[in-house]
Amino acid sequence: MMGTTTLWALRTWARLTLLLALLVGGLWLYLGTGSGWFWTAVAVAVVTEYYVIRQLAREWAWDARATWWWSA
Repeated sequence: MMGTTTLWALRTWARLTLLLALLVGGLWLYLGTGSGWFWTAVAVAVVTEYYVIRQLAREWAWDARATWWWSA
């Protein structure tokens, strides 16, 4: 059960990280690093990544408390 949850969390994290990287990369190609909008997008992506990691870790920990082998 925890293996499934762990794989789900890792897949979700990887997909969202890839999406953010593609968005920032596209903006980099379109705007360049001299644009304030590019750096704003980078900052938003970093904050979003932090939030996603925290929420996935929270979800994983909640599932671990509920279904780990010692609680079965």
